[in-house]
Amino acid sequence: MKIGLPRALLYYNYYPLWHAFFEELGCQVVTSSTTSKSTLDRGVMNCVDDACLPIKLFHGHVVDLIGRADAVFIPRLVSICPGEYICPKFIGLPEMIKSSIKGLPELLVLNYNAHRNHKDVHKPYIELGKIIGVKPSKVMLALQKATEKQQAYEMLLRKGQTPLDILKGRKYSKKEECKGIIGLIGHPYLLYDEFISMGIISKLRNRGYDVLVPENIEQSQIEMACSQMPKKLFWSYGKKLLGSGLTMLEEKKVVGIVFLSSFGCGIDAFIVELLQRYNHRQYRIPSALITVDEHSGQAGFDTRLEAFIDMVEWRDEREGYVPPYGTSIFGY
Repeated sequence: MKIGLPRALLYYNYYPLWHAFFEELGCQVVTSSTTSKSTLDRGVMNCVDDACLPIKLFHGHVVDLIGRADAVFIPRLVSICPGEYICPKFIGLPEMIKSSIKGLPELLVLNYNAHRNHKDVHKPYIELGKIIGVKPSKVMLALQKATEKQQAYEMLLRKGQTPLDILKGRKYSKKEECKGIIGLIGHPYLLYDEFISMGIISKLRNRGYDVLVPENIEQSQIEMACSQMPKKLFWSYGKKLLGSGLTMLEEKKVVGIVFLSSFGCGIDAFIVELLQRYNHRQYRIPSALITVDEHSGQAGFDTRLEAFIDMVEWRDEREGYVPPYGTSIFGY
């Protein structure tokens, strides 16, 4: 049986787990093509207008798999951590796909919800195995091996590799004489989709900078950084972005931070604002927010990035981190 795996949304987080799981069950995994203009156009045509860019792109990748796979895997991730949730659009994703795209093959929906605890998180995989016709004992064995693959993947991420480096098999070594480290804050489906992010990681490296991404930050550091918030953050990926950004700032790991966001993202609307306020008040590291949507162009993107790099280098060379205009009258 051929299982189609859309190269979008949390693909960059869980590809080793999902790929190994289906292969251990004896299935052949077919991944959708890398994102292109036609992928995005097909996603826009087959999705509701008010959906965000990543959701539209997911639709485009599902369309890409029609005729290439016997079934398409659609994860419905409600919660990945007790007491927390993921974006509501992820929860309704299977229904959006069913109602928007015609001529679909069978959909394999993984209903994953760890909001109460991690005790029963294997059950959705057993249900998935039943649909494929595999016994629970074999499913559990496959899940165990897939989990080991996922843990090895996450260990490489914590050592400083990016998902792109690992998934494309191009191991990156940190430069001994780089100009500095730029913190890249954004959801994985934006940062690591080279069409959407317009190759931002490669562009920064080509300019002599190393990059630090949220996946490189230990979860314990993220939890500690977010513990200073007056209220608990219950959006898992919002917390990850905020906590990793604060960790980069507090430990003075970066010479600048770039936020990459998609237009209309509700979570980013307050996470970016919070991080920018902390930065302006306490750290004053050069930062830039780049927002992308289906109309974004290469020229505009490059201009923003070039301006940011110029700002970092100009400040380093001429100001010595002391603004010539003095302290803001607002105190930050």
